[in-house]
Amino acid sequence: MRVALFDFDGTLVNSGPTVIGAARATLEQRGYPVPDAEAIRGFVGPPLLNGITEVLGVPAAEAAAFRDAYREIYTQTMTQAEVYPGIEEALRTLVDAGWTLAVATSKREDLARRIAEAKGLDRYFTVIAGADMAEQHDKAWVIGQALERLAAAGVDAAGAVMIGDRHHDVDGAALRGLKSIFVTWGYGPEAEGAPASAIAHDPAECVTLLDRLAV
Repeated sequence: MRVALFDFDGTLVNSGPTVIGAARATLEQRGYPVPDAEAIRGFVGPPLLNGITEVLGVPAAEAAAFRDAYREIYTQTMTQAEVYPGIEEALRTLVDAGWTLAVATSKREDLARRIAEAKGLDRYFTVIAGADMAEQHDKAWVIGQALERLAAAGVDAAGAVMIGDRHHDVDGAALRGLKSIFVTWGYGPEAEGAPASAIAHDPAECVTLLDRLAV
């Protein structure tokens, strides 16, 4: 069975403006310095607590409180994020060709589901797996959750391919023994995709590469 796992932010949906906007607002609200435009782009994609400490520079002891304040701001605007051009056509093509699709995201699962539903993307996915309420797990854990749920649904996902825009997606796939496709339209520099099985520069190319990598 041909199975593809998709990251969410920076891969399916351009969440950058809403994620970065909420991060800036929270930093300013709580009196932290705001990183420059290039540095703060790195906040899109990693597990949230990692991004708060490693990208925004918030002390670990204050990360949980910052997360809660950030979440309050972010949830007010998150459904304004736009689906990347060509994504829905690519998803439709894959489903029509018999692929089983799932989401594996470091975003909190309930929030990813709400955005997917608001944008009409949920119809393409058998499983939407994301971070739990604690948001303390890495990408390999999330991928494992997606694989377990697919298995529970009777889907053999042994040869699944992970698609994402950050090294966390590539690394997490490798830890689970999966191939990966790094996409360049998101928020990670292309160099992060060097270890991936392939690199896609647009959604149509991603479909072509999935067909090549399918087992």
